[in-house]
Amino acid sequence: MATQAADNESLLQGTWDCSASLRQPLYQLNLTTQEHYLASHKYVTKGTLIARLPGQPIEVSYSVAGNGSWKVGGDKLILEANELKVENLTHPEWEAMLNLKQYIPKHAGGTLDIVRLDQQRLSLKAKNLPDNIQCHRR
Repeated sequence: MATQAADNESLLQGTWDCSASLRQPLYQLNLTTQEHYLASHKYVTKGTLIARLPGQPIEVSYSVAGNGSWKVGGDKLILEANELKVENLTHPEWEAMLNLKQYIPKHAGGTLDIVRLDQQRLSLKAKNLPDNIQCHRR
């Protein structure tokens, strides 16, 4: 098992373009990020989160930037977040009324199941997302 984790660690290193989405009755979130997993076991994430309210002509874009440390334990990717900044890019004045930030995680940490990992593709399962996070090597 230790060999598998070591293989996963070396395969994971590099830059990945990732996407994830979450649909709920009251809102929909779509996240696209660029993930950098460094050999030093640090990671940097940067991307855009788009929040929509179904049936409403409302769409709000947020910039997302974070960093932390990563490690692989068996078939799990463990992220420990140092910082996550989320900033409303489109309508900061709507923030008080819509309170969309309440749906956005406060940190980009946690344990993810590695569903698939090879030279080109990475697929991760988060407990709070019904669909896997899909990534392609950059």
